[in-house]
Amino acid sequence: MSGLCILGVPDFEMAPAMTETVTMSTRERERLKAISRIEAGELTVAEAAESVHLTERHLYRLLRRYRDEGDRGLIHRLRGRRSNLAYAAEARTKAVRLYRELYSDYGPTLFAEKLEVYHDLKISRQTATRGLIEESLWSGSRIKRPHRKKRQRRDCIGSLVQFDGSEHDWFEGRGPQCTLLVSIDDASNRVMLRLAPTENTFSVLSFWHDYVARFGIPAEVYT
Repeated sequence: MSGLCILGVPDFEMAPAMTETVTMSTRERERLKAISRIEAGELTVAEAAESVHLTERHLYRLLRRYRDEGDRGLIHRLRGRRSNLAYAAEARTKAVRLYRELYSDYGPTLFAEKLEVYHDLKISRQTATRGLIEESLWSGSRIKRPHRKKRQRRDCIGSLVQFDGSEHDWFEGRGPQCTLLVSIDDASNRVMLRLAPTENTFSVLSFWHDYVARFGIPAEVYT
């Protein structure tokens, strides 16, 4: 019923407005003062930006946040949270440890791929390269192997004969798989070939028996 009043029941009291304490750094307080003067019409955005050493673009961004959130809008977004630099330092420490323990023979590109696939740690190739160089784990390029000079061939026929066997389907299915026994004279490139069932003792000795009968005993044989 409208207008009903129950005696003995006190009127509702308005709860006091909730207040919030916002902690600001000295720099943030200076920005708040500048924005307050903008709102009061005492300064232009350009003048306020110069007074707090910010670009006009940045100050416009702070002004929008202030109008949307009040004083809290001027608080640094990472306040109370770990910085991106802290995460980066942890990732780097973990990556260096993994490189030393598991991937010391890998280059930065392959190392970065392994980190993402097997360790859920995503870093770029450039970051991996820079980190490994700073830790003296990578020289910036692979160590070049010394170039092997071409060996001088022998001058005299028979002074060196090279020998090898190659197991293969030489008849391409039209016959049994067998081994090709080959000798090459180093001085003349003279070649002697023989097909044998396998490269066993009997086949090899038979090959050299026929070689000696035809060309004489070589001074050296390299197999």
